[in-house]
This record gives sequence, structure tokens and C-alpha cells, in this order.
Amino acid sequence: MTALTACTTLDGSTAFLTPSEALQRAAELDGKRISIGGVVDLGTNSRCLYDSTAAIAERKGDGARVVTLSGGDHLLQRRGELNHRFVIVTGTFKRVFNAPDVVDLYQCNDAGIEQDTIRLARRVPNIR
Repeated sequence: MTALTACTTLDGSTAFLTPSEALQRAAELDGKRISIGGVVDLGTNSRCLYDSTAAIAERKGDGARVVTLSGGDHLLQRRGELNHRFVIVTGTFKRVFNAPDVVDLYQCNDAGIEQDTIRLARRVPNIR
């Protein structure tokens, strides 16, 4: 069994990893149910979870601080509520989000999370 030790929300609720922490442990976490906290970016061609708003602005293209989100929990229907807000996503982490023959225009990185739930964080941690 894997213990997740990472950031906790400021209100003391569920522990979570940042997208970059999950990516650093991708092989270990593959197929496991985890929680990731980050800032949602839902755009014309993005369904992404970044470490922070600064990471969205920097978008270096290396994928080190972003994971792809599935369409779970009616994600795109909740765009007005969630976009550019800090959320906690819980679901199954996938080191390889889509098979090589799948074209996903929303995919932000090879790794992603098939989320069961996504909720706004009560308070936003200070993550760069």
C-alpha cells in the first residue's frame, strides 16, 4: 500500500499531491486512486490541471506541472464554476492517459487523472 504524504489544504481537509508531484511519481501512482490539487484550465483545446495560476501563465511546453483531466464529473459543463480556480480532484491516476492511437485534442500531457470528483478548495494553498 502506498502512503501519500503531500500538501494538505489549509482548512485541514483531504491531503493531495500537486500535478508536478504526481508526475514525479507517475510509475508508482499508475492505476492508484489519488487526490491532486491544482488550478483548472478549461479552454478550446485544454482540459488541464496545473500546479498554480503561475504555471498556467508560464506554459513552458515541457508538461512538468500539468496533468490531463478526463471529462468526468461533468467537467466541461462546470466550466463557469471551475475554470482558473484551485480544485481538489480525486480519481484514478494514469501514467499514460490515452492509448497511442487515440487523438485527444484536450490532452495536456501523457499522464492524467480519470476523475470521480472535482471540488473547489475552500482555501488556496501558496504553490508556485
